[in-house]
Amino acid sequence: MTLPDTDSIIFYDIPSSVPGSAWSPNTWKTRFALNYKGIPYRTEWVEYTEIASLLTSLGVEASPSPISFTLPAIYDPRTGTAMMDSLKIARYLDETYPDTPVLLPPDTRVFQHAFQDALLSAVHMKLIPLLICACVTKLNPPSEAYFREAREVTFGCTVEELSPPEKRPEQWDAVEKGFGVLASWVETAGDDRLLLTGGGPAGDASRVRHADISIAGLLIWVRAIYGEESEEWRRVKSFDGGRWKRFLDFFEQWADTSR
Repeated sequence: MTLPDTDSIIFYDIPSSVPGSAWSPNTWKTRFALNYKGIPYRTEWVEYTEIASLLTSLGVEASPSPISFTLPAIYDPRTGTAMMDSLKIARYLDETYPDTPVLLPPDTRVFQHAFQDALLSAVHMKLIPLLICACVTKLNPPSEAYFREAREVTFGCTVEELSPPEKRPEQWDAVEKGFGVLASWVETAGDDRLLLTGGGPAGDASRVRHADISIAGLLIWVRAIYGEESEEWRRVKSFDGGRWKRFLDFFEQWADTSR
């Protein structure tokens, strides 16, 4: 393929009908990272049906997981490097652009990698049954069909059956408990911090890490899919005394979708 003549990183994201188009919690991790670091980039929107062929053409190695190619991904024309996976991208950005704020300091990498599994178990997996069906309605037709089919194969049921109306109160209770577990981890520090690594109750931009961005990605996913004025988002931002509203409010400074 012919790559664009540009010095800016190309960031590959999945389009949708939500305001600003960005919606995926996973691609938001890399969008937050690029915005936080102030690295020039531009977004190329890629439907689900085009991801595998695009990443193959860029020379990205397939993942051994059931889904071989996923987004986020980037192509950096300065180094000729293409890669997928938000953690790998964050480490690459730290090492290639050392004059930008660091997201994965070497002495935190073990913790931050482990935190991804902890966050998945505590919160992300609790959100999936509720969010999957709502996501389908926000995708463009090619991605909608692909997304639906892939998830129905994975879960062995229709996306609608993941969260029937009679189960939703119980599922939302599980989400609230999951966020409560997450809050309890942060509160063990005993200093009223907002971010995982400190910085006080108001947050400190110098203390932002990839793990914090992962939480912000989940929060903005809920807000994007359900809408700013939705009952679902109002519920989430009320959890734990409004902690998660304050958390996402802090990250709004890096939530630019214009590029």
